[in-house]
Amino acid sequence: MGNLLFKNAHVIDPSQKLDTVGDVLVVDGKIADFGKALCCSADNIIDASGLVLAPGLIDLHVHLRDPGLEYKEDIISGCRAAAAGGVTTVCAMPNTKPVCDNAETVKYILEKAANADAHVLPIGAVSVGENGEKLTDMQALKEAGCCAFSDDGVPVKTAELMREALKEAARLDMPVFAHCEEKTISRDGIVNECDVAKDLNMPQIPVSAEDVGTARETALLMSAPKNARLHICHVSTGNSALLIASAKRNGFNVTAETCPHYFIFNDEKLLLKDADYRMNPPLRSAVDQFSVLYSLIDGVIDVIATDHAPHSPEEKADFYKAPNGVIGMETSFSASYTALVASGLISLYELIDKMACKPAEILNRPIGTLKKGSAADIILIDESEKFTVDINKLHGKSKNCIFKNRELQGKVKMTVLSGRIVYNDLGDRQMAFDRLIRAIDEKKNPTVAGLDPKLDYVPEFIKKDSREKYGDTLEAAADALLTFNKGLIDSLCDVVAAVKPQCAYYEMYGWQGVKALYDTIAYAKEKGLFVITDGKRNDIGTTMEAYAAAHIGKTEAFGKTFESFSADALTVNGYLGSDGINPLLNICKEEDKGIFVLVKTSNPSSGELQDRLLGDKTVYETMGEMCENWGKDSITDYGYSCVGAVVGATYPKQLSSLRKELPHTFFLVPGYGAQGGAAKDIAGAFDENGRGAVINSSRGIMCAYKKGGFDEKDYAVAARKEAIRMRDEINSVL
Repeated sequence: MGNLLFKNAHVIDPSQKLDTVGDVLVVDGKIADFGKALCCSADNIIDASGLVLAPGLIDLHVHLRDPGLEYKEDIISGCRAAAAGGVTTVCAMPNTKPVCDNAETVKYILEKAANADAHVLPIGAVSVGENGEKLTDMQALKEAGCCAFSDDGVPVKTAELMREALKEAARLDMPVFAHCEEKTISRDGIVNECDVAKDLNMPQIPVSAEDVGTARETALLMSAPKNARLHICHVSTGNSALLIASAKRNGFNVTAETCPHYFIFNDEKLLLKDADYRMNPPLRSAVDQFSVLYSLIDGVIDVIATDHAPHSPEEKADFYKAPNGVIGMETSFSASYTALVASGLISLYELIDKMACKPAEILNRPIGTLKKGSAADIILIDESEKFTVDINKLHGKSKNCIFKNRELQGKVKMTVLSGRIVYNDLGDRQMAFDRLIRAIDEKKNPTVAGLDPKLDYVPEFIKKDSREKYGDTLEAAADALLTFNKGLIDSLCDVVAAVKPQCAYYEMYGWQGVKALYDTIAYAKEKGLFVITDGKRNDIGTTMEAYAAAHIGKTEAFGKTFESFSADALTVNGYLGSDGINPLLNICKEEDKGIFVLVKTSNPSSGELQDRLLGDKTVYETMGEMCENWGKDSITDYGYSCVGAVVGATYPKQLSSLRKELPHTFFLVPGYGAQGGAAKDIAGAFDENGRGAVINSSRGIMCAYKKGGFDEKDYAVAARKEAIRMRDEINSVL
């Protein structure tokens, strides 16, 4: 992990009453220093002039749907969405399948979140199975890592059980998060009780359902131990806010949250008949909207959360039948900034307090701060930037966003998690290998499938169809390659992180084969795969610029700019020195691409040159040092530069040694499987976080059907099975 130095930032930290311009130094994932014009070195210096630097946001109310409902969202995708919205800590509600009511489920969540793009704090259920019958083992849940208790999604079934929960949580010095709803009033309602709902003939939820629920919970707090802490979730009515205000005035430890949709929209949105505007509690009247807004402004409502509730597009398709819930982590800051700060209702300082510092106080954890020694959870904000929310560019799985197509102001430009950049929208840094790492993390698979399709590898039925269309021609050969590749990509796209087409196997079939290469890359990218073009290009000056433009950049013709092959990364030969690499670096910066330089290759004769000594170092060690130097100005999110290295699995000792010597260089590791490399041989390619390398298998995956006794028409099934087997084998040594 490289050290970071943010220069000339407008630093806002309400936890320290900071609102000034200065520099912030991050060392080993922690805030190391703050001041004006810091004179120190860092691996990565970020000019934050004109940007606000603040503590990462904390979302107290999120449904990650994991375990059990991962088709809606999962921990990795949810945290990726959080990072894009500046949220560095996510409190995950327990209404999953199974319910988070035991230590084993907590362990699952924390283990899966270990390498995610946000910290995840599980909330344990109040009742076993959230059925309202029996209190969970709250102490065991706390010891396992829970930050609070809640039956959110439903209210705690009985007042007696809620009373017991408050008492036990007080003993453990933990807060209880309350979903305030009297079910005998709300019954099967889905929208606010209003004239619009009547006209639409929809089941309604009166405001009294929430108000009675809030009254019950605050009354129970009054008879609970003095140190009991009650947090009221998603306040949507003015009467609930009044009850909370009364409890606060009387000295009871009650806090409250609301969500952007409750102070920005009201039930008139039902006229759109768009299920994305349906949630529970529902959008209320304009009177309640403004009551909630001003209760937030004057501090009765302490924090802004999201109640992030993903659903699939299919589930949200029918306005009347869709489940309630909207997503919100990516838009919560900008929506709140637009409604509250840009309008002049509150300051940015106050907004950061409500979205970072106050949530930390409620959790009673040392987060939401920029104090020296604290975890470097940081966001950079451009207050002036306006953007229109495009649901197709959101980072989570679900798209049920209430702010879709809406122009917002105040854009999160960078999110840093414990010193690691997990989101970057500054536009001036290389992000290729960060994208690859995120794909690897999501799929838990550091495998790249090599697409090196000799015609002999292609099943006969594919070649037969191509020959029937084009005869015995190069067109037929190229068509067969493309068909073969598409089948592999379709089968592998949710298993592997990347594919690596080798140019030679396409170029040998003339321009027709080159067209197949182009179409293969385009199809792989369409399926969301990272593409490494294996070209091993090697030249200098304008010739190398042309190679770079062709494979990872853009080409100009007739006054227009075009993408040619548009891969994400390119393998290159660095043995012409910097003259052959510098043209590539410029393209990497402009296009967010990467390169893999040949360092220690997997072939048997590699040592003839690569193992020779240059002074006290080998040629390959020297080339590795050059990779580190070439990439030193482009170290990004996960501590890796845009310059990677090709290091073979067939030389495990050298692989392990180079990993230690090249901490910022991402490895492409060939030689696994067919060339003799095994799982134990590649373990040393990875860093202490299990990252830093991608392992290539070409023939082993492509030709799996020939070895496994599969019918040739099941070639893609066989490839998938082999990729999964390889994944599991590699993960067993990490």
